[in-house]
Amino acid sequence: MPNNNISEDLKPAIASSRDLAILWKHGFINYDHIFLAILKQKCMASDYLIQFDTDQWEKKVKESYPAKSRKKGSIPLTLSAERVLKHALKIAPINNETNINTVHVLLAILSCDNEVTSAFNKAGMTITDITLPYFKREIKQFPRLLKPIRDKAYTRMEIFFSAIWSKKKKLGQLYTNAVDLYHYRQYNDSVKSCQVALAFSPGNAMFRAWMAYNKIKLKENDAAIDLLTELLKEQPDQKGHKFNLSYLLDVKGNYPEAAALLDGLLLEEPKNDLFLNNRGFNLLRQKRYTEAMPFFEKAIKENPNAPYPQNNLGFTKYNLGDLNEGLALIDCSLKLDKGNSYAYRNKGIIFMEQGDKTEARKNFKLALKFGFTEKYDNEVERLLADLGVDDQI
Repeated sequence: MPNNNISEDLKPAIASSRDLAILWKHGFINYDHIFLAILKQKCMASDYLIQFDTDQWEKKVKESYPAKSRKKGSIPLTLSAERVLKHALKIAPINNETNINTVHVLLAILSCDNEVTSAFNKAGMTITDITLPYFKREIKQFPRLLKPIRDKAYTRMEIFFSAIWSKKKKLGQLYTNAVDLYHYRQYNDSVKSCQVALAFSPGNAMFRAWMAYNKIKLKENDAAIDLLTELLKEQPDQKGHKFNLSYLLDVKGNYPEAAALLDGLLLEEPKNDLFLNNRGFNLLRQKRYTEAMPFFEKAIKENPNAPYPQNNLGFTKYNLGDLNEGLALIDCSLKLDKGNSYAYRNKGIIFMEQGDKTEARKNFKLALKFGFTEKYDNEVERLLADLGVDDQI
């Protein structure tokens, strides 16, 4: 990137990210080196990073890569780091800025699914918590960074004349493209790359799996169920497919089928907190609260830092008549993950049923802020509408 595109605010962080990568013998600068350098600097992005522990992130980044490079001086950016800086260049013009600063780079990092994004969500922050004060308007999504490398399927002639090495190379490029598009939340574009690959290599299990993952994100659940069901016929030992399929069947209300898949997974991994939580949630959806409770309790025992079993156990206890313990557990889950939209949904329902419309509205609005509708459905929007307009004081 030309140096004249980098603002004085960002230059110290870029220099620091290089120094850290050399000091720790990583041999390259990744996006998390840049994030850590921003975190350590006093810069324009600092106001949005108050909740983050610099020492914790320093340890995390230092231990993420092997310390075996002897490179000094100039070291390369990874593809992920290059993309962050390129994306920041697309974000800057929103405020009629030509040089990128630490806020633009932070927003670019948060535009992709990664560990920084996950940490922001758990801290109870979203992109709009930055864009509203910085751009003076709410922006949830920025200009697309990536494109499908090919929009149209390969012709029969192209496929016929492709050498074996050429075919493998094309499939590798399409796979990387599909995965990258998925992580940038460009799910329709990722589907296009999968479709092109499947025309080139019919029945390819990897691309059908990524098609299914994209369909889940797009909430095209029937299509995802069909894909995962067919894949499991061919690959019956794929635990990830079973887990995802069980979730989709639960959503659809096919509780016995979902339970059978989860029971099978628990036979193989009886201490897996994800499997335990979802088995309990399968029973919770059916209002079988007493049966659900032991699964959540065991999940918490296996992983005390898992927020979702605590939320689900709290809602279960509330439905069994223990209001105070129920709310306390949900609050504990929110300390672990302040961006858990389902916990706010549960709290909203509890307060609504207790007649506290103000607290119910507050929690439903937080559920929407943290993406309940995008992740699940429009249940919270309906509940909020049913409460009517805010009470006048």
